[in-house]
Amino acid sequence: MKTAAILLAFLVLALCPDDFSLAGETWDFVSGIKESDIKEVSADRFNENTVYAASPKVLYKTKDGGGTWRAVFSTKGDANKINFIGVSVQGVFVCTEKGVFRSLDGESMWQRIFKGVGAEENSTQHIAFSENSTAYLGTKAGLFISKDNGATWKKDPGEAGGAAVKWISFFKKDVFLATDKGAYKSSDSGWDRVFVTMTEETEYDTDSTDEASSAIRPVNSIFIDKGRIFLATDSGVFVSEDNGAIWDRFASEGLLSQKVKRLLFKDSLYAATDRGIFVFDDKDKTWNARYEGMAADEARAMSIDTKRKIWVATNKGLYRAKIDDASFLSDEGQDVLERFSHEPDIREVQGEAIKYAEVHPDKIREWREAARRKALLPRVSVGLDRYVTDYWHWDAGQSPDALQKGDDVISWDVTATWDLGDLIWSSAQTSIDTRSRLMVQLRDDILDEITRTYFERRRLQIEAYLSPSSDLKQKLENELRIQELTADLDALTGGSFSREASPQ
Repeated sequence: MKTAAILLAFLVLALCPDDFSLAGETWDFVSGIKESDIKEVSADRFNENTVYAASPKVLYKTKDGGGTWRAVFSTKGDANKINFIGVSVQGVFVCTEKGVFRSLDGESMWQRIFKGVGAEENSTQHIAFSENSTAYLGTKAGLFISKDNGATWKKDPGEAGGAAVKWISFFKKDVFLATDKGAYKSSDSGWDRVFVTMTEETEYDTDSTDEASSAIRPVNSIFIDKGRIFLATDSGVFVSEDNGAIWDRFASEGLLSQKVKRLLFKDSLYAATDRGIFVFDDKDKTWNARYEGMAADEARAMSIDTKRKIWVATNKGLYRAKIDDASFLSDEGQDVLERFSHEPDIREVQGEAIKYAEVHPDKIREWREAARRKALLPRVSVGLDRYVTDYWHWDAGQSPDALQKGDDVISWDVTATWDLGDLIWSSAQTSIDTRSRLMVQLRDDILDEITRTYFERRRLQIEAYLSPSSDLKQKLENELRIQELTADLDALTGGSFSREASPQ
């Protein structure tokens, strides 16, 4: 079903007008930016067709929806880099390692409106504006607040003033912070930590916190939609529907990476991870990968513009896709899909790849079971002794000077020992656990590569069938690309893909 859904999307793109497409299915690479390492992207919701994208050192701006780009800001110094882009009615704000810079038009007259004391205060991570235009600035040294559009800043006197703040969000009258210690919520008495990052911190009363609120790794960002508060963490997605009182781990089936950096909701919930973009299917309660057209393997930031286009900053460039509500295909589309029914589906290909690479989870289970059964077998040792003290000796009788040969005495023994403690815990388990972690990482990498290659190949097949090129050179290039992807799939499955894909 998931495979068919992904294939259906491309057909909608091919059969329907440009302004009608399925959410997030096919990504278009945005050209015009010379650099491929894009860290941040922010669409200007106040100016149509205006989008900002940033590499580690340079901020780019387009005013025609991505047709042309111009560098409008750059950092100085090797250690300085861009961490975030904030767009509001007050102007465009760029958070860097050397403070915050602002431009009223997002192009010129950049001024540094915040400069901290020391490297940690200067390292600004996020900026957000409340309904009353109060500016909240997150730095590695704590939270700063400005009520005069950045003219003056005051460090928060509470606990948030000493925590590294990564993200700031607002819900009604409450302020939520993502920090290195977890998530904080504003209160009448200051700040309450409602989500704990490190459970071993003894100074915090973890007994009063819901168990699901404890994550091993930090909170990267916060997203709030329709009363639900989502946390993007390095250990998955968490959600609260009661204003942060109780947190539940959000569904993670299908999410190939738990390192979630950003979340966005527009008809569906999108997650940017170090394995790409995933979209949550609320009906099946599963995440579906959205790879088509995207060559990048790491998504870092997302933003949506006024024309319902979602923009994604990745390690291999900037991508965009149109969001719409299409969710069906015509009979003609179903007929096109039938042309490829002789080929194995993605689950079969993934299974063959796991089998070929010998990274199936059963292998680890067999190792653990074998380690436990080993305790039932004894450790056997065989000993052999030869008594040679009186083998050659002097005659104790009439000829004391004569050397005589005695009897050759040989004894042997067999010893068997059991260590029944290995039935409960074997020292081999430590080595197996290490190998298990490495195997899981390798299996995830293989599945990620298989999935990307499989659907890129299918997309080209459908494109070649529905919109064949009249240019011979282009047609040959497309065919060679399909053959290249087929060879990649064969390499990952030991040649089984081509054997199974051959028409009967």
